[in-house]
Amino acid sequence: MPDARLWRRYDWWLFGAVIVLITLGIVMINSATRGDPQLQRTFINQAITALAGLVLLFIVCITDYSLLQNVAPALYLGMLAALALVLVPGIGKVVNGARRWFFLGSFDLEPGEIAKLVMTLIVAKVIADRQGRSGYLSTLLLSLALIAPCVILIFLQPNLSTALTIVFIWLVMVFVGGLERQHVIIMLLTGVAIVLIVTRLPSFQNYQLSRLEALLGVSQEPGANFQAEQALIALGNGGLLGQGYLLGQQTQLRFFPVRHTDFIFSVIAEELGFVGSAILMVLLLIVILRALRVAMISRDTFGRLTCAGIAAMLFLQTYINLGMQVRLMPVTGIVLPFVSYGRTSLISVMMAIGLVESVAMRYKKLEF
Repeated sequence: MPDARLWRRYDWWLFGAVIVLITLGIVMINSATRGDPQLQRTFINQAITALAGLVLLFIVCITDYSLLQNVAPALYLGMLAALALVLVPGIGKVVNGARRWFFLGSFDLEPGEIAKLVMTLIVAKVIADRQGRSGYLSTLLLSLALIAPCVILIFLQPNLSTALTIVFIWLVMVFVGGLERQHVIIMLLTGVAIVLIVTRLPSFQNYQLSRLEALLGVSQEPGANFQAEQALIALGNGGLLGQGYLLGQQTQLRFFPVRHTDFIFSVIAEELGFVGSAILMVLLLIVILRALRVAMISRDTFGRLTCAGIAAMLFLQTYINLGMQVRLMPVTGIVLPFVSYGRTSLISVMMAIGLVESVAMRYKKLEF
């Protein structure tokens, strides 16, 4: 157990916001799946996962985060192995045309969700270890080379949204790590090259392109915008105070099938209205800002970059998910952190919060 004095620095605002978000998520998942025999245990599974996540959060926060630098290489190799293994027919399971999961009994493990956190640790370690010892351009290229295999394996699932999330996390971290002006051009050219390569891959043409066409309203596929349109109707139904818990028309009549995952925000907006939606967004903003605060006060580069990467991950997932609800972003598999149903995602973000708390508890050395 850590020194009792460390708990004085525990970020209770961050922890409290997370607990409220998780509780709200479980309650709204119950509403979203109510009366559906195939999903009737969904909110119970989410509650059990939340309890397991709290245990992991506690274990991670009492562990000195700096020790993770020693095991980061092993975590990296293990994650690459898992991402490769999930692509093997008969091992990784296919759902809706994507091979992303290991089904371990009643638990669906998605290694791509854990990869976001592992890649954050890897990039933080590379930049921290090489700071002041090597040129930043070589550090930038090395970190890019390390995340590239992970991004490619995730894209092959196919899972473009998670792959781009990892790239975004990397961009934020190399910027925070000390990106110099002359490196920006190199990064822009690299980004253009990646976009050109990705958009010419068959999987992009057959999968992601159809979603972009649906977003822009040029898709020829019947019903391509059905889910997004129903979610938008649910948002409008909510008004100021909502239609009431368990009383949302679009939700209870099951007009959109992924209402407990991708479109949980529309359920909240319909039943709790603008006020409930605003409270949810404020809570998410508190979590992101508290993570950034810990990044600013961290005593070392590894802690600062880890917290910055976690804040970037939470921000982008929130932005994309909320953007889907109002048709500002294409429909993807990105869930709303802490709130949407997703057992691996919930475990991953809870461990991420545990890391932020570990940094907060140790932002300055104890005096004896």
